[in-house]
Amino acid sequence: MLKNSRFAGLLAIPGFLPLAGATLMLGVAMSFTAPYLSLFGVERAGMTPLRLGIFMTAIAASGVIASTAAGRWGDATGKHRPLLLASLVAATLGYLCLCVVRDFRLLLAVGIAFIGAGGCALSLVFSFSRAALPARDDAERTFASATLRTILSAAWVFGPAVGALVLAATGFYGLFLFAAASFAACGAIVWRMREPRADEHATQHMTARPTASEVASELAEAGAAQYDGQPLTQAEVLPGAPRDPGAVAGASAKRPPPAPASSQKDIMRAIVALTLIGLAANATMIVLPLYIVHGLDGTRLDVSIMLGLGAFMEIPMMLALGARASSLNKPRWLAGCAVVHAIYFASMAAAPGVHSLIPMQILNAFVVAVTSCLGMTFVQDLMPSSPGRATALFFNASRLGSILSGVLSGLLVQAFGYRGTFLFCGVLALCALVLFAVPGEQYPKMARALRRYLRERMKPRN
Repeated sequence: MLKNSRFAGLLAIPGFLPLAGATLMLGVAMSFTAPYLSLFGVERAGMTPLRLGIFMTAIAASGVIASTAAGRWGDATGKHRPLLLASLVAATLGYLCLCVVRDFRLLLAVGIAFIGAGGCALSLVFSFSRAALPARDDAERTFASATLRTILSAAWVFGPAVGALVLAATGFYGLFLFAAASFAACGAIVWRMREPRADEHATQHMTARPTASEVASELAEAGAAQYDGQPLTQAEVLPGAPRDPGAVAGASAKRPPPAPASSQKDIMRAIVALTLIGLAANATMIVLPLYIVHGLDGTRLDVSIMLGLGAFMEIPMMLALGARASSLNKPRWLAGCAVVHAIYFASMAAAPGVHSLIPMQILNAFVVAVTSCLGMTFVQDLMPSSPGRATALFFNASRLGSILSGVLSGLLVQAFGYRGTFLFCGVLALCALVLFAVPGEQYPKMARALRRYLRERMKPRN
């Protein structure tokens, strides 16, 4: 009943349903193209592995630059909708160009100018939702964001398989044409929405608050609302209600000081930890199909089953986490997520066969659900006055991991094999655990302890 009421509350938010539809179209377009873009480069554009690496890296780097600039401009102006529309138009033009362009230099220009710039639509749709949806409180806003992220995951459950059918029936021309139409449909939905002004947001939040009589009746039914062992007055509960000066003075004396703003070091530590998790996850996406087919003698059907199963299992986890995200300790959950990630990689390295990998996808789905739902809101909580920059930083951490994982995974497989690569990814997850779990002021002590340990180990023994 609680979840039903939460969903009913989301449906009552003006603009949520159109934005959910736009998010679904965006997810469909991305799930259609992402798995087959490298295949297009090799089979249709005749790229060498080196040129393909340059092409994919240029797209990812362009996305990082575009989303960072868009996040800063959106926070400075408070307008996220024009940026989202521009990125969707860029993506539409980019995939239309891929229908006809085959020259490598032109493809590189299209990738940087259009496809990379269009990739920042993923972060912009969440920045726009945070700015445009008149949620009543932070809990509802977090649940709305988690629901939108779940819709994206739902698109990835069936998107790659349907994309494979479209590719088999119409070739890359039909695939990219369908993707361009999906980006255009997403843009059309966003075009019909409008971004409320700051004063409209204030009015919407005020109208969503309970009246003084409603608060009084609730307090009477509950006995009395208390803070630090003392009952709260109506003026303290309702910010717009008349206040008694004595009561306000007494309440302010009892209340703790406001939490200090997050330092730049805290923000960077969180971003580095999320980048490490993204690096390990992206390396796994590259290595896992090869590991299944060439390392464990599996089939391409096994690869599809595992990718689809993982995306399917993410959905209930994301909904559950989104419903309770406001009450969860995000750093602890993210630290636990890093532990689960390390266990996942160790299990993958020790897997005796293909079928033993299937239940392990539950662990990977948990990691994706936690980082997607709590990771983004955790960074936004660290930067409450800059939601656009915070969202861009979160998605750029994943993009940076994607840029690094291509080269790194190839080097690791060549040097250590598939199982060694998974063990290395487990070490990256443990490094993320340290960044999430250990406060920054403890790092100098840990460094001194490590130096002492190394000196003791290096001393000559008699």
